[in-house]
Amino acid sequence: MGVTEHYIDCIGDFCPAPLIRVQEKLKELRSGDFIVLETDHSCAAINIINDMKKRGIKAKAKEIDNGIWRVIIKQ
Repeated sequence: MGVTEHYIDCIGDFCPAPLIRVQEKLKELRSGDFIVLETDHSCAAINIINDMKKRGIKAKAKEIDNGIWRVIIKQ
């Protein structure tokens, strides 16, 4: 099986909704799969990065447009 990208659009969602959506999606991932999440709240990106770090999961965030953040999480 190949690697699957799971996209989560969290534009307009307030904390903790983006983190909860990531935590739910993690249950579906297979090894090598990844999540791409976009949010317009920098605090959501920070919370997700911190939570993934605690879980030992690789994650990075980047501001891709003025106020829009992309978080990539790799299982």
